[in-house]
Amino acid sequence: MIPRTSIILLVLSSVCSFVAAFIGFGGVGEDYSIATRAYMALQLFTLEGGDISGSVPLGVEIARWLAPATTLGGIYAAAHAFFSKLWGSLRLRWIRGHMVVCGGGEKGCALASELAQESGAQVVLVDPLESPAIDVLRKQGVLVIQGDGGDSGVMQEVGLSRASRLVCVTGDDRTNIGITLAAAESLPAERASQPLEIHTHVSDVASRNILQRSQMLDLKNDLRHRIRLFNCHANRARLALEECPLEWDSRTGLRDQEVHLVLGVLGLLEKAMVVQAAHIGHFRHGGKLRVHLVSIRAKSDESALIKEYPGFRNCANLDFTTLEESDDFVETVAKAASCWGGNSLITVLLGGTPEAALADALLLGERLKNGPCLRVLIDTKGNGGIRSIVAKNPKLISWIRFLPELTAAVGRNAVFQESLDAVARRIHETWKEGTDQRILKAESEGDLETAKKHREKDTYRSWEDLTEEQKDANRLAADHISVKFRAVGLDPDLGSSLPTAWDDLDAQQLDMLSRMEHERWAAPLWMAGWTAGERNDELKIHPNLVPYDELDVGTRKYDLEQVMMAVAYRVGLK
Repeated sequence: MIPRTSIILLVLSSVCSFVAAFIGFGGVGEDYSIATRAYMALQLFTLEGGDISGSVPLGVEIARWLAPATTLGGIYAAAHAFFSKLWGSLRLRWIRGHMVVCGGGEKGCALASELAQESGAQVVLVDPLESPAIDVLRKQGVLVIQGDGGDSGVMQEVGLSRASRLVCVTGDDRTNIGITLAAAESLPAERASQPLEIHTHVSDVASRNILQRSQMLDLKNDLRHRIRLFNCHANRARLALEECPLEWDSRTGLRDQEVHLVLGVLGLLEKAMVVQAAHIGHFRHGGKLRVHLVSIRAKSDESALIKEYPGFRNCANLDFTTLEESDDFVETVAKAASCWGGNSLITVLLGGTPEAALADALLLGERLKNGPCLRVLIDTKGNGGIRSIVAKNPKLISWIRFLPELTAAVGRNAVFQESLDAVARRIHETWKEGTDQRILKAESEGDLETAKKHREKDTYRSWEDLTEEQKDANRLAADHISVKFRAVGLDPDLGSSLPTAWDDLDAQQLDMLSRMEHERWAAPLWMAGWTAGERNDELKIHPNLVPYDELDVGTRKYDLEQVMMAVAYRVGLK
C-alpha cells in the first residue's frame, strides 16, 4: 500500500504538470483546440510530446520535466509498495517468536507501536482497514496484513503457529473471542511444548471476570495455548490506584483515616475503579474503603454492582444518593463530605468533559477548603490543555490528579503484566514450596490423609498450570503489598532499605498486617459470591471466610508468613 502522503504528492504534482502544460500549449504559435492541448499535456506523462519548434513557453518547460518526474515517482512508489509487501510476506514465512496484534484501532496501534519500539521482537498487525496510524506503524517496522483475524488463511499467512503471542484487541468483544477460539483451534499439536500466549480484550470488567472464572474459553485445558482475558479499564484503574493510592496523600501523611471514593456515573472505567479498590482496599486497623454513588441513577447503579459482585459489601462500605434533575452533584457531595470525619481522605472521580470536570473540582475545593482532605481525579487526553493548566499551579497539582491515558492501559506492561506476574509467581511458588514441606512432614509422621489433602488442593501445581483466576488471586496479593508498606509508614519505592525496615517491625504491626492480609485474601472470594462454611469449591463455600480471630492457629500463622515475606516477594529475594 502506497503511503497516503506519497499519493497526495503525486496527485498534486500531476495536477500542476497538467495545468502548466495545458496553459503553456495555448501560448505556442499554432492554434490548438482545447482537446488537443489536453492530449498534448497528457502525453508529457508518457515521456513524449515535449518537442516544440521555436520558443518553449514556461508552462511547457516546467511540465515536460515535472510530468515525467511524476510518472517515474509513481512507478517508484508503486514498485516500492509492491516489493515491500512482497518482502513482508517472505519474512512472514520464516520469522519465529513474533507477536501478532489483531485490531488496528487506537488500542491495537498503541500496543503494536510500543512493542515494535521496545520489545525487540517482530510485530505483525492484522486489520481489515487502512489508517494514517497504520502507515506510521509500517515506518516503525511493523508488518501490516490487511484481513480478518478470524480467517484461517490470514492466521496462516501471519505465521501464527510460530508466534509467541497473539493479542486480540479489536473494538468488538465477539470478534475478539471469535479470533481467540479460531486461533486456538488452528495451532499444531507441537505447540503443547511451547504454548501460544493469547491475550483477549473484553470491554466490560464484570464480563471479563466471569468469563475468566468460568474458563469458558479453555474448557478442554488445551496445552497448545494459554488464554488470558484483559480489560483496558481494569488496567487503567490499577495504574491509577498505583499512582494515587486511596489511603495515602502526601499532604496528610499516614494516619488512621476514613477512606472515601465518590463517583457520579458508574461507567465502565468507574466500575473498574470501584472493583479494583474493593479488592485491595483493606487498610490499617480494619479500615475499609467507603464507596459513594451520587447520580440520578445511583440506585440502579448500586443494584447492578451488587448483582455482579454479590459480596461487595463484605469488602467495602457502599451507599448511594439519588439526585433529582435539579440537584447539583458538587453541592450534594460537599454537603455529605462535611459530615464525614475530619480525618477523612476523599477521592472524587469526576466525569464529563475535562473543562467541566476542572470547574467542578475547583468548586469542590472551595466548598471543602476547611474540611476533609480532598483529591479529584479527571480523565483527559494528552499533556496539553487542562493538564498543562493544572501542572503550572503548585496549589492545584497537589490535589487535582489525572487518570492514566488509554495508551498506558494497553501498553506492554499493562497488557502482559510481566512485572506484576513476577511478584505473583514468587508468591505462588513460595506457597507451593511450603505445601511440599507440609506434605513431607505429614508423610514422615505417617499422616497420609493430611498429605493427600494437600496434594489434592486445586492450586497445588506449577505457576504455568494454574488457571487465570488462580493467577489473578496471586496478582491481587502482589498489588496489596504496597498497601501493607504504607500501612506501617514505609514508601513502597524505598528500594534497598526496605528489607531492613521490614525486619524491624514489632509484634503489634505484624499482627495488624496479618489481619489486613486475611481481609485481602477474602476479598476476591466475597466478590465472586463465596460464603463461609464447610469447604465446597463447587458451591463456593470456604471455612476461612470468617473474622481473623476465628481462624485456626495454622491459618493465622500462614497469614503472618505472607506478611513477613512481602518485601522478598517484591524485590525478588527468597
